[in-house]
Amino acid sequence: MIDTTKLLENKLFQERYIKANIAWYFSYLNGKRGLSRIYKVPYAALMKKFFLQKYFEKRVKNGIIDIPYLELVLTTKCTMRCQSCNNLMQYFSPSNQYSCTLEGIKKSLELLLSKVDSIARVRIIGGEPLLFKDLPQLVDYLDLQKKILTFDILTNATIDFKDELVQRFKKSKKVRKISISDYRQAPNLKIPLKQESILKKLKENKIAFSYNTTDHWYDTEKIYKRGRSKEEIIKNYHHCKMPCVSLMTSEGENLKGKELAPNGAIFVCPISSSLTRLKGLDEFAGDFLNLDDDKERFFEFYTQDFYKACDYCRDFSKPYKKIPIAIQTNKVLKLEKED
Repeated sequence: MIDTTKLLENKLFQERYIKANIAWYFSYLNGKRGLSRIYKVPYAALMKKFFLQKYFEKRVKNGIIDIPYLELVLTTKCTMRCQSCNNLMQYFSPSNQYSCTLEGIKKSLELLLSKVDSIARVRIIGGEPLLFKDLPQLVDYLDLQKKILTFDILTNATIDFKDELVQRFKKSKKVRKISISDYRQAPNLKIPLKQESILKKLKENKIAFSYNTTDHWYDTEKIYKRGRSKEEIIKNYHHCKMPCVSLMTSEGENLKGKELAPNGAIFVCPISSSLTRLKGLDEFAGDFLNLDDDKERFFEFYTQDFYKACDYCRDFSKPYKKIPIAIQTNKVLKLEKED
């Protein structure tokens, strides 16, 4: 039996779980963009200031699990090959790509939802999620899940939205926004962008969106095993603390060690989930939350600060280097140190 008093005294748990739940639930209470927010924002602010901390801590004491944020990785296939992709798509060759099926992701989510009471925000990601052929049906499925409060999707705007998908987003009561990455300033992008057509459709149908424009990226640097000590790996995690917890199914014949999470797993970040597809689950045993695990493991996951995957990343104690956005590479990168 987990000691919930000690759990709530854990600084990392407070940061990753309690405060994250407060932030995402506050966003949920604010409601969708529009005039109705005028009335919802003051109420949400009062809830955040006086109630939500005690609310989520009481739920922990009662063994109720609330996941603040979860990314659904539908595929590692992408229409671009960015040299510094934070999700490691540049390391996947055509022969070792991951793509889930609609039935597979529903099976994993149903198992997850049988153990948790809520997920405040789900984000649909890839690769490029519009390559997932059953995306309209997934939107319908997410919209029907009472325990999922809101969801959004992140796209690189290289694939236009079909009318069927637009209509699914338009009628959805839970989709919060469409997040569009603006890659017009990418120096060597060859694939045409469809953002003008996408934005036109979203505006015409009054679907909320964000247009993420920036003139630089931060270099992820080369991903490879550095051979750090356990203490150094923990230190690197604390300098990073990426909040993007992600879910993958265990579909695909080329996944080594799939018996460690036969029904899917949750990972500390997309880098971690991608590494398990590239290297195998067995190398990262202990890093992930097996969806078959008991409820106590869900709470423990949010107190964990040692992840073997953190040995593959750059030294996060050092400043980031700014680089041009979305530099494309023609080759599949290897998980090896550059000469």
